[in-house]
Amino acid sequence: MRCLVPADASQLQAGWTLDATASEMLNVERNEWTVSAQRNYFASAGRASDRLLLGIWTNAGNSLIGLYIIKFWPADDIFSYSTLIGNKAWRGKNTADETATSICGHFFNELGYVKAKTSVRPTNKPVLWLLMNGVWKKEAKLQGQLLDRKTGERADVLVFGMLADDWRTYQRNRDAVALRKRHESQIA
Repeated sequence: MRCLVPADASQLQAGWTLDATASEMLNVERNEWTVSAQRNYFASAGRASDRLLLGIWTNAGNSLIGLYIIKFWPADDIFSYSTLIGNKAWRGKNTADETATSICGHFFNELGYVKAKTSVRPTNKPVLWLLMNGVWKKEAKLQGQLLDRKTGERADVLVFGMLADDWRTYQRNRDAVALRKRHESQIA
């Protein structure tokens, strides 16, 4: 992962905003995401002092498959993030969970933030499944929060929060389970 810059704009991402969920998340109309519009979006994020726009790349590093929008409030030790896996072939492959671990580790362990927040549509069952792992806690339902600019329809959003200490405990337990499984497979 790294910050996106205008040079990362590509025709390969043009179809991302044809997807209703993606266009809502990016707060853009459901149209083709032109290279010019991507450059402008990436540049505006680069000028912001209260947010980051991180690209999620394939392991080879040659193809952008998604992005994170991270907003932070240092005075309150809180950050929020939204994830978009724009390349549909990478959805459901644990990409968001793996990359979120790096983001949370950085903000919690290296920068000293104490809380993370994220928002998700109630209809996004795969993400809700990931959030219901015992670490994230549902904090609010924001009615009519998202606007589909093309249809004028509004959608609700669920807000989840996670404390740094809860995340650290979850990571320790997760690492212990993975280690135990690795040892069990070596014995069998």
